[in-house]
Amino acid sequence: MVRLLAPPSYGELVALFSLIGFLGILSSSLNLVVTKFVSAAKNNLEISSIVSWLNSKIFIFSLAVFLLITFLSPIISSFLKIENNLLIILIALPSLLGLASLLYKSVLQGLLRFQQMILSVFVENGLKLILGVILVYAGFSVGGAVAGLVIASFIGFFLSRFFIRNFLKASEEKPNIKSMFLYSFPVTVQYLSITSLFSSDILLIKHFFSPHDAGIYAIISTLGKIILFGTGPIGAVMFPLVSQRQARGDNYKRIFFLSFILTFTLAVLILLIYWFIPEQVINLLNPSYLEAAPLLVWYGIFITFFTLSSLFISYYLSLNRVSVVILPFIAAVAQIIGIWFFHRSLFEVILVSSIVAGMLLVLLLIYSAYGSKLGVGDSAGIQTRKNNSQRFKEDEGSFR
Repeated sequence: MVRLLAPPSYGELVALFSLIGFLGILSSSLNLVVTKFVSAAKNNLEISSIVSWLNSKIFIFSLAVFLLITFLSPIISSFLKIENNLLIILIALPSLLGLASLLYKSVLQGLLRFQQMILSVFVENGLKLILGVILVYAGFSVGGAVAGLVIASFIGFFLSRFFIRNFLKASEEKPNIKSMFLYSFPVTVQYLSITSLFSSDILLIKHFFSPHDAGIYAIISTLGKIILFGTGPIGAVMFPLVSQRQARGDNYKRIFFLSFILTFTLAVLILLIYWFIPEQVINLLNPSYLEAAPLLVWYGIFITFFTLSSLFISYYLSLNRVSVVILPFIAAVAQIIGIWFFHRSLFEVILVSSIVAGMLLVLLLIYSAYGSKLGVGDSAGIQTRKNNSQRFKEDEGSFR
């Protein structure tokens, strides 16, 4: 899209995608909750009860979200300086099936069926790219890119539903709703905070700066987030593995240590590229954005801090240490306040975000060292199961 769109249009597109991130907060929260409870379930009947109960409630909620966004679209478009209200309504369409689609992918993740989960994600995201490019080439500009996302989301829904069809049968057994809700609240706070940390800056840039500057910042953000998304699968695999080992009473710290080393190594390698050859990286996309080159490494530092912090938070949540969500929430609020008052230049905005993310990482390290000693964290009303070893042995073949 950087190749196909001028900076003002690209800035508008990235702002819309950041807004999609906020709309997906509940979906992301659902992902972690379902993964946690499926991975720790005693048997397939318990998994079916979780899926069938959630599946029956999701569509009504999704419809309500869509109608709310449609109603608020004039206000949102005005704040983001987007002239076409229909674009706001269009990005709300995937929410109709997106929550259910993520529910199905979360079940696959909790069952460690990573091949099927990755295939559904790959097909959906591949179609978003292909259809988006085709529609932009056809002359639909930003609207075409968003329409490609909508169509692909519906296809991804049906594919992921097919993979878990055996768990969609109605179950008379009711899941532990109380524990799920007690766990889902801090998880939602966590995702709200995490999404805010890498999306609020884009929305505020779109509000405070010119369309051209917003487009320049958008490409910095897109390239910087390669660090986040490139290392993301490590945390996605770590979470259910740690959760399962804790449920069985096995050692899980080595998994986190290896995950941290891998994430840190990959992040630093990408960061070095942004430090030594930022112009060449941007030239591969579009020379019109070359003025973004000096800022790329600084944004990369912010995302590196943020990525490592996200891995720590995911690890603690897999262990039911839900009090950790207070830290990213405070950081998210601090970032918004900081950017609101300090935005004389794009660099100043990045500096605010980097300081906030760096302080968050330091606080998480302190939490890691002293949190348990101070009695902070292991609540959420979840009783860790220590008698699931038989179920895991029985299901080992299917997990593979």
